[in-house]
Amino acid sequence: SSFKMILEKSENRSGFIKNIKKNKVNVIAEIKKASPSRGSFNEDLDIGKVAAIYDKYKSFICGISVITEPVCFNGNPEYIKKVKRFSDIPVLRKDFIFHESQIYESCKIGSDCILLISSILGLEKLKMLYKKATEVGLDVLVEVHSKEEFDKALLCGAEFIGVNNRNLKSMEVDLNTAAEIIDYNSKKNMEGKIIVCESGIEEIDYIKKMFQKGICTFLIGSYFMK
Repeated sequence: SSFKMILEKSENRSGFIKNIKKNKVNVIAEIKKASPSRGSFNEDLDIGKVAAIYDKYKSFICGISVITEPVCFNGNPEYIKKVKRFSDIPVLRKDFIFHESQIYESCKIGSDCILLISSILGLEKLKMLYKKATEVGLDVLVEVHSKEEFDKALLCGAEFIGVNNRNLKSMEVDLNTAAEIIDYNSKKNMEGKIIVCESGIEEIDYIKKMFQKGICTFLIGSYFMK
């Protein structure tokens, strides 16, 4: 019966992807208390207050990314419920998702979209989790940070792909990563695909440069948290 309730709730879910507007800059604004690369931002961060601030700028903020991972990022799944009380902007649950039970949990707490990280999932596992998530009405952002991982995302059928400028092994940011992956895919049919540029985004000139390459969606976290 609880599974049936989750499915019923999913029918009322806001479309995360549908909220991304074409031919203009869209921002996915992140909420996080800490990160492995930057340490703690603000342990006393008022999640609801930040969500309310983001809500004022929904003309260009298309989604709110909420990090729920507790060990490295001091996150909590309950943060999504708090955000939902202060904003109706669709929410991305950002976490390390390995098991389908986390997908049902994501539905239960009110997520509109989940993150699947290509580098930590084999192709078959990625395909299975992607399918399960879409079946219960969640949008899926598949994150990559190399050309090979981008190809893997395409093989699993991903339409919404995040290119992370941060190498998850070294934690270093290379702002050329997204540009190189876009150039690599320039001759492929990318119709219907939405590419998100992630990590290290602090300069308007960089956003302009990537926009000219066809990327219109940017996930910005540390800059706002600072």
